[in-house]
This record gives sequence, C-alpha cells and structure tokens, in this order.
Amino acid sequence: MVLDSLKRACGLLLKNPFLWLPGLAAGALGAADLLLQYYLGAFLATRLWFIEALLIPFLLAGAYVQIRSGEKGAVAFVAGATAYYFRILLPSLVIVFAVLATVFLVVIPLTFMGLAGTALPFVVMGCTIPIIFFTFFFDTAAVFEDRRVFDCIRRSVEVVMNRPGRVIVFYLVCLGIVVLVAIPLAVIWTGLLYEQLLPLATMDPSQVQAFSVSMFNEMLGQEGILITAIFYLVAMMVAGNIICTFKAVFFRDTSDEIPADASPVQQGEFDEKGRWYKY
Repeated sequence: MVLDSLKRACGLLLKNPFLWLPGLAAGALGAADLLLQYYLGAFLATRLWFIEALLIPFLLAGAYVQIRSGEKGAVAFVAGATAYYFRILLPSLVIVFAVLATVFLVVIPLTFMGLAGTALPFVVMGCTIPIIFFTFFFDTAAVFEDRRVFDCIRRSVEVVMNRPGRVIVFYLVCLGIVVLVAIPLAVIWTGLLYEQLLPLATMDPSQVQAFSVSMFNEMLGQEGILITAIFYLVAMMVAGNIICTFKAVFFRDTSDEIPADASPVQQGEFDEKGRWYKY
C-alpha cells in the first residue's frame, strides 16, 4: 500500500513539472542562504527563511490541488495555490506556536534545576518530534478534504491514530528516500572538496567544539560554498519533491479508508468474564 503510493507519486512527478516547484524553491532559497552567509554575513542570510516560510505554503497548495484534481498548467496551479494558501499557512503557524509553547513549558522547571543549557537540544527534539508525527498531514487534509485551521490538524491526528503502523512505514520510507539521495551526493561532495575538508580530520575535540559556521565557510572558500549550494539545491529538489508528492498521495489513499468521523481504533481483548482490557 505504502510503496504503491510512492510509485504513483513518482509517476505524477514525471507527468507534471509544476509539482517540482516546492522543492525547487526550498532548495534555491537554501542555496541562496549559504551564498549570502559567505558574502554578506549571517544576519541578512537568515532573512531568507522568512521568505521561504511564506512562499513554500503557496507552492504546496498549488501542487496539492493539482494532485487532487489532476489538472495541469500554470493557471490551475496559481488558482489552487491562491485558494488554499491560508488553509496551509495558518495551521502551520499554530503548530509552530504549539512546539515553542511546549518547549518553553518544559524548559522552565529545568532552568530552576540548572539543566536548561545542556538539556535544551533534547527538549526541543523531544517536543518537536511527537507533535510533527501526529500533525504532519495537516496541509494535505486542508486541501484534499477542504478543512479549516484546527480541523485539518485534528484530521491529521485522526488519520495517524487510526493507521499508526502504516504511517510509521511511511515515515521510514521517507527516511529511506533522504538517505538514498543524500549519501551519493555527500560522497561526491566530499570527493570534490577533499582538500578543503582535510583539516577537519586533524582537529582535536576542543577544536571541533569551538568550530563555527563562519570558520567552516572560510575553510570551504568561494568555490566550496558554490559547490555546496548546488548540491543542497539538488538534494532539496529531488528528495523534497518526492516526499511532498508521496505525502499527498499517501494521505489520499489512507484517508479514503477512514471516515471523517472515525474514532481511533482501540486494540485489546475480553477476559473470561467479558471485561475489556485495552492494550
């Protein structure tokens, strides 16, 4: 089932060039961020993330509408993107706020215990991963089922809770896509920049700990930064677009099996006295 969705997603990417726009835009903006960090500093470069946060929902909305309707062309893409832009943008802001609020609430007691500094990365991961796990399909629910801000988040949680095994397989396949794309590119990138990266192998732990992004940029040099930006663009365009299209097709296939008012499937058994015990 999951692999069938992946095959259909790849077929859609081969037939419709507009489905490549979200990953292309994300990769281009990320590559521009790397170049601006090198030439103009991190302050200006980080402002590109704000543009990306506003642009990507627009492109995703257009791509999802074309996957849902089967239409092609720039007019249909822009019309769909305009109609569903805020349906994707607003719930994404709600999810980001939920993650930040959760991290803040967890960090408060850790601060009083003096553990906030060392535990902060683990807190961020521990709060972000579960929320993303359940709300990952909010944007596809907004487009494919025409749902509002909080309703599309609820629908994503509902689909995940009713098909947890299938969703876990979906995430594992997405991880496999990232690995299959990233490893060959990383090997080629390392080979091209071997001389620039060689000093990293001679650093001791204290030097590695003090290593910064600006130092890494200086180590790569102008040519190395340009090569890195190109490889980042390619990685995001390939892996990002496959995962986004795969996500849309997977949600469509899975949600068709789950009624809109379905409650999570309860797993358990009855004992000899007829009492129900939930696993």
